[in-house]
Amino acid sequence: MSQICTQVSCTCQCFRPDKTNLRICDHCRHGWVAHALDKLFQPAQPLLSATQVEVAHPGVVFDLASLVLYGATALPIRLKILLDRLLSVLTRDQVLYILHSLGWTLQDYCRGYILQVGG
Repeated sequence: MSQICTQVSCTCQCFRPDKTNLRICDHCRHGWVAHALDKLFQPAQPLLSATQVEVAHPGVVFDLASLVLYGATALPIRLKILLDRLLSVLTRDQVLYILHSLGWTLQDYCRGYILQVGG
């Protein structure tokens, strides 16, 4: 699934990270947030109680996680809470696949940052 750019009159159909700034699209030069917004605008659904978790498709979770984790070494707590909620409905294998694909270990994700080993 691609992250279509939501900027007015932008025709970019897929976020491609720039070589020097991974949070900027190499094609349209807009930020990753402009590409993430199309994933957030979903048709209205019934409200869930605070204890219910909405079913999430692994591909959509991967797309959203990639916008937050790819190229990052630390995770802001509010975004981690949102990702925790999304990842909680996936199997352990799906979670590990997503994290490893984006360069994160489960331990790094739980910690909230990638531990830099001195060398």
